[in-house]
Amino acid sequence: MAQHQYASVDEEGRLILPPEIVNTWRLSQGETLRLDPNGYGWTLHPPISCLRRIYIEVTNQCNLNCRTCMRNVWDVRPGWLAWQTFERILEQAAECQPLPELFFGGYGEPLSHPRCLDMISQAKAKGFTVSLITNGVNLSAAVARRLVDSRLDRLWVSLDGASPECYQDVRLGNALPQIIENLKRLRAFQFQTFGFTPWLMTPKLGIAFVAMSRNIHNLPEVIRLGLQLGATEFSVSNVLAHDESLQAESLYLRSLDQMTGGVLGEARPLVHVPMMDIEATTASVMSQILGSTHRLEFMGATLGQNTCQCPFIERGSLSIRWDGKVSPCLPLLYTHTYYLGKRLRTSREYFVGDLHQQSLKEIWMGEEYYALRKRLLDFDFPPCTSCNSCEMADENQEDCYGNPPPTCGGCLWAQGLIRCP
Repeated sequence: MAQHQYASVDEEGRLILPPEIVNTWRLSQGETLRLDPNGYGWTLHPPISCLRRIYIEVTNQCNLNCRTCMRNVWDVRPGWLAWQTFERILEQAAECQPLPELFFGGYGEPLSHPRCLDMISQAKAKGFTVSLITNGVNLSAAVARRLVDSRLDRLWVSLDGASPECYQDVRLGNALPQIIENLKRLRAFQFQTFGFTPWLMTPKLGIAFVAMSRNIHNLPEVIRLGLQLGATEFSVSNVLAHDESLQAESLYLRSLDQMTGGVLGEARPLVHVPMMDIEATTASVMSQILGSTHRLEFMGATLGQNTCQCPFIERGSLSIRWDGKVSPCLPLLYTHTYYLGKRLRTSREYFVGDLHQQSLKEIWMGEEYYALRKRLLDFDFPPCTSCNSCEMADENQEDCYGNPPPTCGGCLWAQGLIRCP
């Protein structure tokens, strides 16, 4: 049953939000909320003052060498999150009410950290909602048992293929059979602990899939496999093309040319489409519509309406690197390169603070960081993903609108092309 919430209007025409939303978003007098039209009504965005998720990179090292990984195009110092730094994160995050979600994940394999499980247990003991993303290789019997016993809330497993051949083609290793056995064993432990009550089982399983030309045909099989293993959620992302070989694997090159946000995007003709069976005939028609300059509204939702907005701002999140440096998002943790169409773009790392020098609250509510979040919420950046015709688009340091770094007009996360769980 859907949990509906209703706002009311007072005598002076002011909108009164229900207490549940006020408390969840920690709204206070004078708070400003953004409203966007969504076709039939308005979408209310959470305030930028509310910290709701913290990404914690416990290490930037990994036990796999996947062809899609950003680590292939950087030269950085390997590192591991110190226990003292983690305790500092935990202590200061506990001052936020309601407590933000802690998401263990970055550009390494969290379960390779010798104290990752201790960190999860400690966070759960203090009442945090905790999620973890892993490649599943280190999900041994002992690890699975501890994850179940600690009541981890959500476990994301990266699976880019449902057959050993497809998986190995992307992950450059033959670990799929082992990962499947690991997840089956995790499922068995869940049944032992919670019985046959799926709605009570933790951790909830999510599958993360990176789509490319070489593996997109296998996505239906990945979903079927995930359902067999108890998955309740699937996150599909395009590949971030760090080199020319991955650029050839990209499934969004035509979409880049057609992206137009803001007023120009809203000027395109809108095509309303009802729910219908997706089969050979209808899929072909839908493909033609999507490949044109039209906007498509499917069952009341406009496809592409979430472009030109930062998903990390919408989630109320920040990211902490293993060395304690704090960034607005995961992509800005490290300097890296990727192809934006035919041009190679450099995204330079950007930090808003350091936990060894400032408190989490000081960083989050700092004047410059707050102003950056406001700029990202408004997303007043040039359409670099579609224009991409000047040297300013080659880095995230300055743009033709005069924005200071980081400039996000060429961010593929903000265009909904790259996704993080």
